[in-house]
Amino acid sequence: MTIPRRRRTGFLAFTGALVLVLVAAGSVYWTAVRADGGPETEAEAPVSEPRRVMLAGDSMTQGANGDRTWRYHLWTHLFPRVEGLDFVGPYTDPATRNMILPVPTTGDEEVPSPSRDPAEDYREDGAAGPSAGGPVPTGEPEDVVWPGAGGDPDTAEYRDPDFDQQHNALWGRTLRDAAASIQEEVRVHEPDVLCAMLGVNDLLWPVSMDEMEYRLRGYVESARKGDPNLRVVLAEALPIALADSDEGFGLRLYAYNMLVREVAADMSTEESPVTSLDIAGKEGWDVSGDTYDGTHPNAGGEVKIAAAFADALADAYGFGEAYPRPLPLPSAPAGATEG
Repeated sequence: MTIPRRRRTGFLAFTGALVLVLVAAGSVYWTAVRADGGPETEAEAPVSEPRRVMLAGDSMTQGANGDRTWRYHLWTHLFPRVEGLDFVGPYTDPATRNMILPVPTTGDEEVPSPSRDPAEDYREDGAAGPSAGGPVPTGEPEDVVWPGAGGDPDTAEYRDPDFDQQHNALWGRTLRDAAASIQEEVRVHEPDVLCAMLGVNDLLWPVSMDEMEYRLRGYVESARKGDPNLRVVLAEALPIALADSDEGFGLRLYAYNMLVREVAADMSTEESPVTSLDIAGKEGWDVSGDTYDGTHPNAGGEVKIAAAFADALADAYGFGEAYPRPLPLPSAPAGATEG
């Protein structure tokens, strides 16, 4: 049957209108299905607001049994302020005593050899073999108060386990080792923001700043291969007691922190911003007052690190809010026995 021209024109107009109505109705239905938690027919858009955070580092970030860790304080601050907050990473435990390698406090002390990445021998029960960064101490040094001294030193337990414990930090880890694995760790765990505090273990050895720049740039570049839109916070290395007695280490520490600022500024892009963080300068870090052994943060030091990262996340990426000031006094110092 042939449709007259006028009727055909009207028929086509009616058909076009009907198609638009059906498309609109389908769109409403698809939206309603998503809102009800039903199956999605299209891929979700990229997350516009960050919520997944990877905290990467060495012993100062992993912490030891009996610590709360600064990760705990950052979590308790951010959790009420960031919807869907999720700490991500390949590990969950703090270190047990057989993982702990004391960091020298004077230039006369022997530095344990970082012969390989601690991740190669790490197990989630907190155990690590002797090759995980050097020889395991056979006795407890008299001048060190180990965290968790009031409990079982060989059990990986947090003082307060009520937080998201996932992280990407290992005792003795170097920036060199971390750069070799960060691409896959970012790809697998999909953080929106990477907060990294690394480098001090590399600096225990005579290493050139050219080499440290190569390691630092390689770390950021590899992380971006895991996610080209990754936001990054690079923390400068915190001062440790060794800097007061070993001039060479002190100079390397100073030069490296200058390097962190320069590399962060140079590598920052609109797609993947990088910001540097000077925790020591911002929080008035005091080695004797903020650590329990000249290196690792005590309870007060944990709060300072958490506050500095919280401020950096809020200022640079609008993530959460700045940490409340004055900083709260910790209820129990790391390494102390409760009760």
